[in-house]
Amino acid sequence: MTGICGGYTTFSSFSLQTLNLARDGETALAGANVALSVVLCLAGVWFGHIAASALNQVKGV
Repeated sequence: MTGICGGYTTFSSFSLQTLNLARDGETALAGANVALSVVLCLAGVWFGHIAASALNQVKGV
């Protein structure tokens, strides 16, 4: 339950910040917020996958 609620509130905060930027006429910042969020999240998952793979090789799994 914590994971679902945590993910939901994080996404809600991201959405609200983006919407507020767009409403305030800051469309470039709203677009940058979306683009950077997606790119940085994917980079984080990729780095996490690499780190987990390296740890699994060390453990011999």
